[in-house]
Amino acid sequence: MNGNGEDHGRRLTRLEEFVEVLANEHILFAEEHKRLLTAQVLLTDGLDKLKNRVGELAQAQAHTDESLGILMRTMDDWVKRQSQ
Repeated sequence: MNGNGEDHGRRLTRLEEFVEVLANEHILFAEEHKRLLTAQVLLTDGLDKLKNRVGELAQAQAHTDESLGILMRTMDDWVKRQSQ
């Protein structure tokens, strides 16, 4: 019977060690998951800000194009008047 008791004790010890390893791995996984979620939130926020800035840049570019077009037409008219 001593043999069976020792085997049972060793199995129990191995199971306890295995459960401890699993628990530690789960803790590490949960910490990494939390860091990944934080990074995702920061990345999404950064992308939203970039999207807004690109929209602002596009509006500014359209305004610049419009102003440049007006300037070019004005200068073209001025040059035509000077050559008459």
